[in-house]
Amino acid sequence: MKMQIPVGARFVGIPETESPENPSGIMVEVYWEQDDSGSLCISSHSDEMPVPYNAQPLPSAPQPSDRSSVLGQRGGPVYGIVYDSNQIIAAQSY
Repeated sequence: MKMQIPVGARFVGIPETESPENPSGIMVEVYWEQDDSGSLCISSHSDEMPVPYNAQPLPSAPQPSDRSSVLGQRGGPVYGIVYDSNQIIAAQSY
């Protein structure tokens, strides 16, 4: 699956992954680096993890566009759900 995400997004939910085991779905943490021209590009991502039950998508997250990066290799692109890093980090610290 290919997933389009806004450049610089850190925690990104994977659409339509809700299940009884993960009622809020699953997400990955995206790691970025600069390429030779100075543009941000994805260097890697974490293993899939559950979205914390109280995490809310960013309401003002930019919609993916031509400046978005693509994560993954198969299928047509889906749009990742961007979460506030502060919410995710706070939920992980409990």
